[in-house]
Amino acid sequence: MKVLLSRKDTVKLLILSELAINKECNQRDIAKKLKLTPQAISEHFKELISENYVKVIHKGYYELTDKGIDWLTKNLLDLHLYSEELVKKLYSRSIVAIAEGEIVENDKIRYWFQDGYIFAKKSKDANGVAMMAAKHGEDVLIKPTSGFEPPKKGEVVVVKIPDIAEGGSRKVNIESFREFVKSKPRSIVVAIGVEALVSCRKIGVEPIFFGSKNVCVEAAHHGSGVIVACTESLVDDLLRTLIEENIKFEIKEFAV
Repeated sequence: MKVLLSRKDTVKLLILSELAINKECNQRDIAKKLKLTPQAISEHFKELISENYVKVIHKGYYELTDKGIDWLTKNLLDLHLYSEELVKKLYSRSIVAIAEGEIVENDKIRYWFQDGYIFAKKSKDANGVAMMAAKHGEDVLIKPTSGFEPPKKGEVVVVKIPDIAEGGSRKVNIESFREFVKSKPRSIVVAIGVEALVSCRKIGVEPIFFGSKNVCVEAAHHGSGVIVACTESLVDDLLRTLIEENIKFEIKEFAV
């Protein structure tokens, strides 16, 4: 927790974390991700090197020292314990879920995450209590009675769509694309790029278009499956974002 009380220590934590996660990153990469100027990141690195938290591998690339690893480990553990306790307290109050079946007030309830939503139903294997009655499909207030488990990240499938110069939607095997989307009825569908939007419309699906990359990331973090139809020239930018967000993905193509 103490690391959050000092901006300098917070930035140190973020820089050391980036070096631990991605050994190939350099000052420019870290500055861009942390939204710092090149001058500011350079000053931070000078201090980290002089204090022996970081050592130079070759020009522009760095590695954590044992001292840096020890400092990072201690502060991440403190932060983890603090955040874990905070999450427990926040979610110990109440949770709004979608009722599966009819629920009566004070029923013992099992709630769980599925496809980015929280569902609840009567169960002997309970982890909560109903604070109100609800019909099937209605919103219901739940009082948790045991530990909170956050949702696992959702599956992301990136479907590459040719750029218009390469034929755009005309070069997509529409039937194969349609069958693939049908095989994942619980996944949301988003489109990045006009060619991708048109391809989705050809299979009879109106995808989320505006803000689609942000929707993809948020939905995946909440545990929802996502199919991203993405114009090929925009794929690299999407993949960089997914990698930065530590979201697993697979890539598919349905070429004619």
